[in-house]
Amino acid sequence: MNNFLNINGLENYFFIITKVFFISCSFLYLIFALIVVKQVTSMSKSVTDKFNFILIVFSYLHLAFSVILVLTMFGL
Repeated sequence: MNNFLNINGLENYFFIITKVFFISCSFLYLIFALIVVKQVTSMSKSVTDKFNFILIVFSYLHLAFSVILVLTMFGL
C-alpha cells in the first residue's frame, strides 16, 4: 500500500512526459527555423534589396538559437 501512494514515482513520470514534450516541441521549432532559412535565402535570390544580407544573417542567427534550444532541452 505504501508503494501505491508513493508520490515520488508519479513525479518522475510527470517529469519524463514533460521532458519528452519539450524536446519534441524544440525539434519542431528547429524544423521551422530551417524552413525560415530556406525561405529567406530563396527570397533574397529573387528579390534584390540592400537589406538581404541582414535578413540572411538574422535567419541564420535564428537557426543557431533554435539549435541551442534543442541542446538545452536535452540538458534538462
